Amino acid sequence: MLMINEKTQLVASVGFMCSLCAVGLSTHILMDQPTVNGSVIDGAMQSIYEASFVDANPLNNVSISVMGAIKYAAFKQAEQGAIVGNDGWLFTSEEFEVGAKFQENISQSATEIARVKATLEQKGIKLIPVIIPDKADVYPENLRTARPSEIKTRRDDLLSQLATRNVVTLDAFKALASNDVGGRAFIKDDTHWSPDGSRAVAEMIASHLTNLDITLTPATVTTTQGPTIDFDGDLLQFVPTGALRPTFGPEQNQIDTYTTTVETAGGLFGDANVDVALVGTSFSAKTEWNFPGFLQDALGADVLNFASEGKGPFAPMHAFLASDTFQNTPPKIVVWEIPARYTSKEMNQ
Repeated sequence: MLMINEKTQLVASVGFMCSLCAVGLSTHILMDQPTVNGSVIDGAMQSIYEASFVDANPLNNVSISVMGAIKYAAFKQAEQGAIVGNDGWLFTSEEFEVGAKFQENISQSATEIARVKATLEQKGIKLIPVIIPDKADVYPENLRTARPSEIKTRRDDLLSQLATRNVVTLDAFKALASNDVGGRAFIKDDTHWSPDGSRAVAEMIASHLTNLDITLTPATVTTTQGPTIDFDGDLLQFVPTGALRPTFGPEQNQIDTYTTTVETAGGLFGDANVDVALVGTSFSAKTEWNFPGFLQDALGADVLNFASEGKGPFAPMHAFLASDTFQNTPPKIVVWEIPARYTSKEMNQ
C-alpha cells in the first residue's frame, strides 16, 4: 500500500479540495435549479437540491473514492461507523460507544439472561450463555484510538453480574486470544470472528459440555474445507476507497471456506429430535464463519440454528422461546451466543 508523508498528505488534500470546489461550482451553475416556494420553509427544497446536485456532479463517485482514500491513507480515518487501527485493522465504532444508560443496560441484560435461564430450566433445558468479547478486547495492540474505561471493563462487569445471578457463563475471550488462533480470531476488516475464531469457540463449548451429565444423540459429522476466497468485510463500507483501493488500501483479505454435513440415526437431516439449539447473532447466522458446523463437529451431534442477523442476541432468543420447537420438542441444551457490546445497549437495539 502507498505510504504518504505529512507534507504530501497536506498538498494532496488541499489540491483535491480545490478541485472539488471547482467541480462543485461548475455543477451548481449547470444544473437545473429547483423552484423557490414554500418548500424552503420545511426543508424539502434542500433535499431536492442535494439530489439534483448529486445527479449532475460528474465526479460524484470519483470524489467519494478519492476522499475515502485520503482519509484512510493520509489521516487513518474512516467514515462514521468504523475506527481505523494499525496494519489494516478496522473496528466497529460500537466497541467505543458509551451511552447514557450504559451500566443500567448491562444490569438489565444480566437480569434478562437470568430470566431466560429460569424459563429454560422449567422445561429441563440447560442454558449455556457464551459471551463474545469485543474485537478490540482481543487485539488491543492493533488500536490507534483509546477506549473509554467503561468499555474496557464491560465484559468483566457483565460476567460479574451474571455470576451474582447464579448464571454459569462461558467467556470466549481465552479461546479467541489463545496462541493456537494467534492473530486470526477476527477478520481484519469485519466486525465478526473468522472461521478460525468460530471453530476455537465451538471447541471450547464442547470441552465444557464434557463436564456436564448430559448425553447427546450421536451423529456422523463431516466438515470439509473448501477453497480460500477473497472476502470483503462489513467494515469496508466505512472506507469507500473504490477503484483506488489497490493503491491506498485497505488490502484485500481472504478467508477459508468450510462445509459441514450431519447424518443422524434418522438419516441425513433426519426427523429425530435435536438435542442442541443455537441462538445468537450474525456470529452464528452467517454461513461464512461456519459456527453451527464447527459446533456440530466438536459435539459430534446435530444442532438446530435459531440465530438471526441484524437483531442482536435478545430478539432471536425471544423468537426461540415462542417457537414450536421450544414448546413441543425442546432440546436438552441451548447455546446462546451473546456479543458483549450488545449488553450495554437497549435490548431492542
